Parts: sequence; structure tokens; C-alpha cells
Amino acid sequence: MQTIYNPYSFLPSNVKMKYLCLLLLATSVSCRFTDDFYQLLAKKNANKNLISSPLSVEIALSMAYMGARGQTAQEMRQVLKLPEDRKEVAAKYKDLLTGLEGREKVAILSLANRIYVNNLFELVPEYNQIVKDSFKAEAEAISVADPNKAASIVNEWVDNQTLGKIRDIVKPGNMKNLVMVILNAIYFKGQWASEFNPKRTKKVDFRISDQKSVPVEMMRQLGSFKAAHISELGAKVIELPYSNSSLYMVIYLPDRIDGLPELEKKIAGFSLNLDRTKVSLRLPKFKIEYFGLLNDQLIALGIQDAFQSSADFNDLVAKRGVHVGSVVHKAFIEVNEEGAEAAGVTSIEFVPLSFSPIRLLDFNVDHPFAYVIRDEKTIYFQGHFVNPA
Repeated sequence: MQTIYNPYSFLPSNVKMKYLCLLLLATSVSCRFTDDFYQLLAKKNANKNLISSPLSVEIALSMAYMGARGQTAQEMRQVLKLPEDRKEVAAKYKDLLTGLEGREKVAILSLANRIYVNNLFELVPEYNQIVKDSFKAEAEAISVADPNKAASIVNEWVDNQTLGKIRDIVKPGNMKNLVMVILNAIYFKGQWASEFNPKRTKKVDFRISDQKSVPVEMMRQLGSFKAAHISELGAKVIELPYSNSSLYMVIYLPDRIDGLPELEKKIAGFSLNLDRTKVSLRLPKFKIEYFGLLNDQLIALGIQDAFQSSADFNDLVAKRGVHVGSVVHKAFIEVNEEGAEAAGVTSIEFVPLSFSPIRLLDFNVDHPFAYVIRDEKTIYFQGHFVNPA
């Protein structure tokens, strides 16, 4: 399990500053920004297991963009690849959020936004209205005079939205100088359409390099899946659907043990059209947590003015100057025999391999691989698994 912590360590303890904090939460391809952002995140965490929701980052930053002006707005618009007309931006996210309401019948996919404002400050009324209508983000004024109480209010919302998978996203010490907190949370829970039998899970070696292997709990099944070897990627690809859901997990397994970094560069924007075939599938159980500060990645992409004292968010907070102090992302995923955060049991029996007259695609995920959770239009979660240890 991987954890990266202390996102505020860059702030000197004696600095008293007003800053806007974006907290991005996820517990498990809308535009090019998500591809660009993930490339930087994957490179920085090349030797660590990774789970992220680039979509969550995009949405929270877009909410902040709706209150930006001047150079601050121009940089954010260019990096986020947003249209110049903010009505189009508002309509884009309203359509996304509205389309998710009640869509899933068995799996759970929820996306929620929230704003907490220091009660000594006030949101610009027009901004408050547009994020409420388009991003479905309610704004609530809280007192930070009692930092413990203020932190507990924010953390309780986070806990509720992620069903307890993400806790304590803010600390009392972080609340004292905050003007406002913008929150985005994505939560997913689904069971495999074709469940793995726990009795077939065995401990085997996972090859993290040509010279080193680490034991992992390897799930196994024989089944019919959309899968293939794609020579352009230098990898095998398989789609694992969730039960009665439009969502599915895609596993990208490079041909070479050390081929993951190069493969992840090719995944962005790569269109898959896989045929269904018989597969002998072996997939490790895994659990990943991520908690990191994203300032450097966003500055590298071109969002710079937003982090400086020259930032212009005057359409966001009335009569007070603010800038972004930190952008924090936290994510969690667990994959097991039942699914990703699975809550149900489905039993599917398969003919043993030795009795199958049909040639099978051998899909043995025994070395570093990439994965996404998505539907036909949107990637909700993205990451990679490099080391069971």
C-alpha cells in the first residue's frame, strides 16, 4: 500500500496567508488536460503504485476557473482546454453531472462538489449561483475560529461522500488561514460481471524487474472477454466489465517487464476496438492509496499565476484577494475477487483449461501494468501497479 502525505509542508509555519485550497478526492476522456496531467503524475510516481482521478482534478480546477479573471483565467483556460465562453463550460459539466444521476443500476458511481467558505468572506453571488446550477456545488459558510470544528465539518462531508474510504483530508492547523475550500469527490463501487472464485486465488511471483520478484495474491479465471494483443502498443489489453453497469476496467499489460513507462505515453487517446475471445486471465489483488500535493504538476502544465499573489479570483470571492495555496489529490482503490469495492457475490463456472478445445489468449498480469475505470466517453480513474510490496 502506497501513501504520500503532508501536502502543506511547503508552507513556513510563521507565514499567515490567505489562500484558496482545492481538495480533490477519489475512491477508485473528457479532454486533453486529463491526459497531460496523468502523464506528469505517472512519471513522478513511476516506481510507486498509483491511483488517481484526473477527471476530479479537472472538475475542481474548472470550478475555480469560473471565478478567475485576466491572466489567471487565461492560463487556466489554456491548460484545462476549456472554451472561451463560460456558458459552454457550465453546460459541459452540468450535462456530465446530470447524466450520472440514476444511471447505474447495480454499481455505484457518484460525483459530488462542495464549497466551504470562511464566514468572514463572501462568494460573489453570480459565482455562487453558477456553481450551484452547473456543478451542483452547494456553498456553506463555516467559522474557522475553532479550527477543530471547522476541520470536522469538512472531513465529515468527505467521509460521507466516499463511504468512509477517505478520512481526515484536512487538519485543524490547515483551516486557520483558509478563505475557502473547493471539494470534488468521486466514489465508485462495482462487482465484476464475471467474478473470480476466491478458492482459485494463489500466491505467485510478481516480476517487478528482470532481477526481482515479489509475492502477490493472484486471482484466476477462464472466461470470454474483449481482449487482444495490440502490436502498436506493444501490450495486451483486456476489458473487465462490471455487473449491470456501463463501466468497465481496462488492463494494459506491456509485453516487456520494463515497458510500462513507454506504454503509458501511448495510452492517451488510443482508440480500442476489441473483439470478444476466450481468455485465461490471471490478475493480482491490489489495494492502493494516494495522497499528494499537485502544485508542481499544475505549474509545469502552465497554471502559474493562480498560485501567486498576483492571482485574480475577483469573480470568486467578493472584495478580497485570494490565490491558490495548494491543490491536493487523494484517491483509493481496492480490487479483489468480487470487484472494485465489490458488495455482491456472483458465481460463474468455467470449463477447466485442459478440457477447452478453443485456443485461449493467455493474459497473465504478473508484471507492472496500467489500468483505467471508464465508460465509453469518460475515464473516471487511472493508475498503475508496479510493486505488490
